[in-house]
Amino acid sequence: MSDHDLERRRRALALFREAVEIAPAERTAWLEHACGDDADLRAAVDALLAADESSTEPFAGDALAWGRAFRDEHSDVARDALVGRSIGPWRITGILGHGGMGAVYRVDRDDGAYTQHAALKLIRAGTDSQAARERFLRERQILARLRHPNIATLLDGGISGDGDPWFVMELVDGQPIDRWCDARQLGLRQRIVLFLQVVDAVRHAHRNLVVHRDLKPSNLLVDAEGRVKLLDFGIAKELAEKQHTVTLDRALTFEYASPEQLLDAPITTATDLWQLGVVLHRLLSGSHPFGVTRETPVARQLQQLEREPEPLTRAASQASDEQASQRGGHSPSSLARALRGNLAQIVQACLRRDPEARYASADVLANDLRAWLDDRPISAVRLSRTDRARLWLRRNRGLAAAAGIVTVALLAGTGVAVWQAREAREQARIAERESENARATLTFLADTLAAAAPEQAMSTEVSVRQLLDQARDKLDRRTLEPQVRQPVQRMLGRLYRSIGDDQQAVELFSAGLKDVAPQTREEALALADDLVAYSDELGDLERNAESLAAAEQAVILRQRFAPGDPEQELRAMAHLTLGHVEKYGLEVCRKRAESSLAFAKRMPSPPVDVVLDIYSDISTAANFQNDRQRLLSVSREGLAYADAHGIAADSPVRRTLVRSLVSGLILEGKPAEAERVVRQAIADSEKTGGYGGTSATVWYQTLADTLLGQGRYREAREATDRSYELSSRRGEGPRNLAMALANITAINLMYGDYPTALARSTQGVARLDGAHVPHDDAFRRTIDRVHARALVANGKFEDAAARLEDLRARALRLDGDASDEYAQVLGDQLNLYLRTSDVARATPMLAELRTRMRQRGVADDHEQFAYFYAMEATLDRLRGDTAAAEQHQREAIRRLETSASDVDVAVARATLAEDVAARGARAEAKKLLDQALPVMRDALLPAERNLANAERLATSL
Repeated sequence: MSDHDLERRRRALALFREAVEIAPAERTAWLEHACGDDADLRAAVDALLAADESSTEPFAGDALAWGRAFRDEHSDVARDALVGRSIGPWRITGILGHGGMGAVYRVDRDDGAYTQHAALKLIRAGTDSQAARERFLRERQILARLRHPNIATLLDGGISGDGDPWFVMELVDGQPIDRWCDARQLGLRQRIVLFLQVVDAVRHAHRNLVVHRDLKPSNLLVDAEGRVKLLDFGIAKELAEKQHTVTLDRALTFEYASPEQLLDAPITTATDLWQLGVVLHRLLSGSHPFGVTRETPVARQLQQLEREPEPLTRAASQASDEQASQRGGHSPSSLARALRGNLAQIVQACLRRDPEARYASADVLANDLRAWLDDRPISAVRLSRTDRARLWLRRNRGLAAAAGIVTVALLAGTGVAVWQAREAREQARIAERESENARATLTFLADTLAAAAPEQAMSTEVSVRQLLDQARDKLDRRTLEPQVRQPVQRMLGRLYRSIGDDQQAVELFSAGLKDVAPQTREEALALADDLVAYSDELGDLERNAESLAAAEQAVILRQRFAPGDPEQELRAMAHLTLGHVEKYGLEVCRKRAESSLAFAKRMPSPPVDVVLDIYSDISTAANFQNDRQRLLSVSREGLAYADAHGIAADSPVRRTLVRSLVSGLILEGKPAEAERVVRQAIADSEKTGGYGGTSATVWYQTLADTLLGQGRYREAREATDRSYELSSRRGEGPRNLAMALANITAINLMYGDYPTALARSTQGVARLDGAHVPHDDAFRRTIDRVHARALVANGKFEDAAARLEDLRARALRLDGDASDEYAQVLGDQLNLYLRTSDVARATPMLAELRTRMRQRGVADDHEQFAYFYAMEATLDRLRGDTAAAEQHQREAIRRLETSASDVDVAVARATLAEDVAARGARAEAKKLLDQALPVMRDALLPAERNLANAERLATSL
């Protein structure tokens, strides 16, 4: 499309926006004046006005959202011409529909891999602008990270030969949710059960920080099995750090638009809650809450949407007989009665004009809908005692009748009263003993705190550490009953844990838990919580067998004293330790954590701290498995859950999830953003003195990782040294210390200090050997791989080859050939073969690595493929094909420039300079070195291999 045509379309849309507000009787004269002699412009405006009178998608978008009536006359021909063509591995077999940004096609997979039918979305010709492509690609990115049974799944994506972005998603053969319900005449309860699938999909999107913004029946299809699929994230928004976003474009559907969308106000998850309310209102009453229909012109829609919504019961009473009958055989009056009460309040809570007054989250809406299904009170309205009693009787009819019988029996028996009196006296004696213990405990704590007063401490500043040490000293010197001493010991153990003193915490927990035998449910559950904290401390010190034993003891207490209690069952399921990983394996523990999260989501109000711990466990497992997609999605989902439940931004409870988010950002190639997050977390931790479930040791190593991704090796070395210093000071276990040494090794290899790298990795392996850590241990294998890299860097190729071959066999046996561990060993072996000029082994291994990356869903534009091109160039040089080497090296640089650090790009340019110089282009080679050497000299040691080669080349030129 020419610039002239595009400008004509923009002009037509601007005129349409004005013309639609002018009375029809005056519009013709106005258009004749506005359009003048431009017949094409007048025809385009007329087409828009005609479409506005009947279209279900009003033309209120920006200049990119033309709609069907605003296509140029050749566009249908172009679209039809695509039928029969192939895009990627897909053949287009038909057109499913048109959207604001492009067409949607039916496609079949035709690469012979397997049979599959799907839907392909291709950005529409005529919207080929930066803004349109960004929106299209944003939709593809959002779908890539949303994995939910009620959200249409992204299957594939890429750029066509014509340069048009496309993606393929599952083909949903279904009907819009309102038509599906009406066709089957579903009753109210059935409709709510089905609608909960919608809410669950929206909840998943919100947990991934995505607001859909276009929830309507046509985007909620129900298949033949009764499964809802949420479609079309074309105008979805990703929430910013402050959990809101402003509408920068006006792409929307007026019929379902929230007040903030119409007013260009900040968009939050409350926007989706409004749209869910509109959809639910239609499902239940049969009409739109604002009286808007498909035929309502735009101007009229805006007027209607300014009013208050029609109450659900009133809308139902005005329904037609057919509409009411479709809702379970109701008449209009009986439908209105059935919707009266809590269901009407739920819809009303969604449709409050003030976003802050709506439901706080989709989780709360789901809980209220389930409460209505179960005849329980809802949060949207406060009930009187009478109403609550009525609901209780409704859901417990049998129990209520039995209670009446028991009451009569008790009144008839005097023996029961005597028994009750005896029990009451015994309970009173127990209460008195507990009261005495409580008074003694309070006295001890009061004395300890009094010692911190300025006149006693002789200082206006007393640190938390001083206060804890003072409390422990007093506890050791006083004679107290075990019932008083041990609870205080356990409390102090928790406090020492919060300031990172694992040794003191373990000693206090050990003493505070010894031979304690709980008598009541409350005592047992409190003791179980202390055992969990003790188990975690033991795990931090790598006393894994003891850690597992303490965790299992906590489970036994919960099962014995609180059988059938969902919260205690969740706590028992959720707690995972290194002992569990060592005994059962990481994959089993990951699945257990996923099951725990699913269990928690089925609970109406699960304990927030436990749910956050589960998210942390899942994210930690994903981090260790280098599962970037799961790592990012679950950490963001967990942090969104923390936000929704009022967990402060600087709370230590969030720290493990924040660290997982940082790791995901690093894997995603966003080290600078990751650095900002991790530095803020360290600052918050040092301010509060609490690092949460992540130690200061790990935080400084994570900071080093963010610096590495930016090529800031000197600063990364400083952060890693700080991490190792903290590990040693805390007396951490052999695995943690060896891992810290391995991290130092990796940085020194990049920095060019090869002797130090080998010394550190050898020291780490020796620590593991001294602690008899088995060779199959997952941590050990990671450390052994780093040691092999150090051996290669120092020219000890035979030793490295033997170790890597052994590690490859272990990875194949323990993890399988599709695992990340197996791929990483292959990568280290490839590096060895390239260093030893073993072309015969390196060539098929590079091809295998490429294939494995693609099989795991890694796109060709991922940074890793840039390094593959650089490796291909190395193989070309070894074969003597300098022209191919230069071509592959240039491709590597092109890709690295978009994602890698400046240092990596500089190294690639210096290598290209060698290729260019080899064909005699000395001036170009010198120019490349002038770009590369300043960056490399600033970041690397002179002995670093790439820098040394570049310096030699510069001297020769």
